Amino acid sequence: MKKNITFILLSLSLFLFASCSKKAIYEKIVYFPDNNWTFENKAVTFTIPLPGSDNPFSVILELELVGPLNVDMFYASFTFISPGGGKTIKPLTFNFITPHEPYIYKKGAPSNERTLRLTLYPKKYFSEPGDYTFEINQFSNKADNYGIKSISLRIEPVKE
Repeated sequence: MKKNITFILLSLSLFLFASCSKKAIYEKIVYFPDNNWTFENKAVTFTIPLPGSDNPFSVILELELVGPLNVDMFYASFTFISPGGGKTIKPLTFNFITPHEPYIYKKGAPSNERTLRLTLYPKKYFSEPGDYTFEINQFSNKADNYGIKSISLRIEPVKE
């Protein structure tokens, strides 16, 4: 009997833990050849079909970095285009020396790999159904950006 109760409690705990974790409704990673976001390939675009919702979402951008970087600061713009054509442009600054948020080190990854996470919108509403476009356009310099392995966009529900 004790084993059954323990099993039920353990199962319930795992279910509650899984249901409370943030599941992304969208996540896509774009990898750069040779860990280099070249100047010629300056824009990365994500187009996401969303059904429309009255719930808020968090929009997160991550840069996966590897090895030494050839720049200390990285400048870009983030363009958000709604299905109706509304457009918002937001300037982005990635400070690789003293980042706004601490680097994320993934378990099992080489020690020279780290991720810089930037929450672009902590609470964004996508009430209009249709295709949303997100574009990250680098304009930091006219040189290549060695050490940037990938960029990812993640959209996850906000708990209220």
